[in-house]
Amino acid sequence: MVPVPGAPAVELFAGAIPPCCAARIGPAAVPPLGTSSPEALEREAIRRTAGLLDDPFDAHVHLFPEGFYQALWRWFDAHAWSIQFRGDAEAVLSHLAGHGTRRLLALVFAHRPGAAAFLNRWLGELARACPDVVAVGTVLPGEPDALAITREAIDRHGLRGIKLHCHVQQVAIDDPRVMEVLTACVDLDVPAVVHAGREPSSTAYGVDTRALCSAGRTRRVLEALPRLRLVVPHIGADEFDAYLDLLRDHPGLWLDTAMSCAEYFPDRPAFAAIESHADRILYGTDFPILPYEADRELRALARGIESDRALGLILRDNAGQLWGR
Repeated sequence: MVPVPGAPAVELFAGAIPPCCAARIGPAAVPPLGTSSPEALEREAIRRTAGLLDDPFDAHVHLFPEGFYQALWRWFDAHAWSIQFRGDAEAVLSHLAGHGTRRLLALVFAHRPGAAAFLNRWLGELARACPDVVAVGTVLPGEPDALAITREAIDRHGLRGIKLHCHVQQVAIDDPRVMEVLTACVDLDVPAVVHAGREPSSTAYGVDTRALCSAGRTRRVLEALPRLRLVVPHIGADEFDAYLDLLRDHPGLWLDTAMSCAEYFPDRPAFAAIESHADRILYGTDFPILPYEADRELRALARGIESDRALGLILRDNAGQLWGR
């Protein structure tokens, strides 16, 4: 149990099982970037010199109170990769600024009833002190007063959307409890960020994520809520092609790149496919919950995306359009 000032003690991932019984997520060692041909390296160098990699908008950063970070570190040490950067929210923002990232989307997620209200209040206070941070709140679908917590996040705390995590919260995107929250997002005119893809997956979540999540479920939600603005992280890993195909029929759908292009996992979307949908792809990293340096995703995109215009849309312009920065 991790005591968090101002909130009940919390334990991360109520459904977690002992590490001896769980498959670890990701490779044991971080592989080198594969996009390292002379042409790719030259492309990155030219863009860096020309300033085309300056001032990216990172649309997937996790900011938490320190007690929540400590719980995340322990869970990932047991069940996944070793998180490389460890520090509080202020240190996270300072580290990203040192890498040239000042504008970012701050995400939290609630893993147990009662956590969301505390996290939303904490994040709202942080965002008021940090104008470059676009803060997105959370709720645990089905918890008591879930709709009131959702509305309070937006109307009282000034948060700009709602983040849900199907794996951690053990709920499918088309579950009626989630649909209730997503309908509220439509009514409040704010986007929802939902980890609805099947990967990265582990039995340590206490749920079969590959049964819980699918592009087909997400399609049904988009058809039922045509005015919903939805961001699916990780380009819907590992159903990359299926999620990219959804972009054609659903103008309210966006995908972020977090960890999907950094060549840490064996499967990744084709850069050409990303480029063909560049107007709806958001650059994101998942920092600081990473086993590698903060700018690895940026370097991979700078090497793999051929069009300067497409790269600019992904790194900056799309996030500005969606989130108003």
